[in-house]
Amino acid sequence: MKKKIERLTRKDFVSSSEVRWCPGCGDYSVLNSVQNALPQLGIPKEKFVFVSGIGCSSRFPYYLDTYGFHSIHGRAPTIATGVKVANPELSVWVITGDGDGLSIGGNHLIHALRRNLDMNIILLNNKIYGLTKGQYSPTSEKGQITKTSPYGVLEEPLNPLRLALASEASFVARAVDTDPKHITEILLKGAKHSGTAFVEILQSCVIFNKNAWKDISDRSCREDRLLYLEQGEPLIFGENRNKGIILKGTKPEVVTIGEQGITKESLMVHDMYSKDPVYAAMLTDMDYPDFPTPVGIFHAVKRPVYELVLEEQIKMVTASKGRRNLQALLRGSEYWTVSEGGKKIKRSSGIHVQFTDESKVMDEQVHELLKSTDPLTASLKTTIGEILYNYDYKRVKILSPRDSISLAIAHFTSHRIECILIGDEKRLYGILSERDIIQNVVLTSIDRDRLPISAIMRPIYEIMDESNSIGDVINILSISGHRHVPIRLKEGGFGLITIRQILRFIHDTVMRVEQQHPEVEKK
Repeated sequence: MKKKIERLTRKDFVSSSEVRWCPGCGDYSVLNSVQNALPQLGIPKEKFVFVSGIGCSSRFPYYLDTYGFHSIHGRAPTIATGVKVANPELSVWVITGDGDGLSIGGNHLIHALRRNLDMNIILLNNKIYGLTKGQYSPTSEKGQITKTSPYGVLEEPLNPLRLALASEASFVARAVDTDPKHITEILLKGAKHSGTAFVEILQSCVIFNKNAWKDISDRSCREDRLLYLEQGEPLIFGENRNKGIILKGTKPEVVTIGEQGITKESLMVHDMYSKDPVYAAMLTDMDYPDFPTPVGIFHAVKRPVYELVLEEQIKMVTASKGRRNLQALLRGSEYWTVSEGGKKIKRSSGIHVQFTDESKVMDEQVHELLKSTDPLTASLKTTIGEILYNYDYKRVKILSPRDSISLAIAHFTSHRIECILIGDEKRLYGILSERDIIQNVVLTSIDRDRLPISAIMRPIYEIMDESNSIGDVINILSISGHRHVPIRLKEGGFGLITIRQILRFIHDTVMRVEQQHPEVEKK
């Protein structure tokens, strides 16, 4: 039975932090649109993560009551990539600006787009560095006078959408800060897209570049100067809906419906699903005053999602090569031995590390054991699922990493268990055993009432499935040095296999075989 998702509203995503942008800043409109969009996605509140870099727009995580990172300059796409790969169930959002995202962060943005993780990137473009008081940015107009270009900008401005298309982005869109309803619509469609959704929002800095988009975004003129893209509809615009775009040769051209035989049927029809990026690129070249500035979804195509492909690759490689040992990887294939106070340096080959790798050795030993018909070793072939339900898996307790150490101790005492899993029904973060309590609490003076379990828990080495064999479990226990292995249950949640359970099972198996076949003992 599925857990009923709590119905959320905009208020659920409004944080207690005071919003500190300049009065009239377009960021307010974008924030409001985001807070209106999130509750409509039907995603639990705790599944949202917002990651930002540096800049005015990067204060977003403070103003949203979700998980978030206010990270370092330009690296928000990189950190968001790590978050999404580590936990694909999260709805990950990147908030960046034209300076943060296209200057120091340009390289990170490009690679995030080409990888196509299932996340959302919102780039607020005001054609200026606002937080650092008015320097020109990668999108500033050529000739623009700023504090760092007193005689005019010399470079050609970057076009964010064209950059996104060149990076093979699977979803590319644009909106303006003066139309929050349209922003919300675009964000919802982007969030439902499978892959990276890149949305540029044209936004003015009221202090240092207040006229950045005035010619197209003011309500008094935007109907005549903006082209709202709608899938399957003709490219039509104007306050009277009497202007449109036709293709003349390979060039777009503005026409008036009713003149020179032009009808709605003569106009180009918008197709955001076209796999050919040429059409979308043509739209990015259109700009006021020669053309209306297009807003809406330019490009939306299906591409493999990075984190899913990565997960499949890991499974495939693990199946073919077995589990590897992290310590062996850290040792590397080559190393230097420094001795005699640094006077003697010897370069050594670490190729033999591959042959002394604990994981490989254990895999080979278990493989050989499984060939045996001896009841002791034959029992290693049994799947975890066949014994899990007969050896106390239901006594497993799961606590949050935020729970106190005192609560964990109380569970050990009242439930007579030797290990507690740390996490929830969907994800595990660590493991806590009686030994951890003795080493970190009994033998030290830490405050067990105030400190959370996360302060002393050990990380999970590996989570296994019910289909794995007892031999697989023994292999992991040997490599990791742990005494417990978490098991992902088919019915949901987690169980636990311990050394004690394995020994009980093997003992019971051997005793049963010897009773049924006395001749085995004689042999």
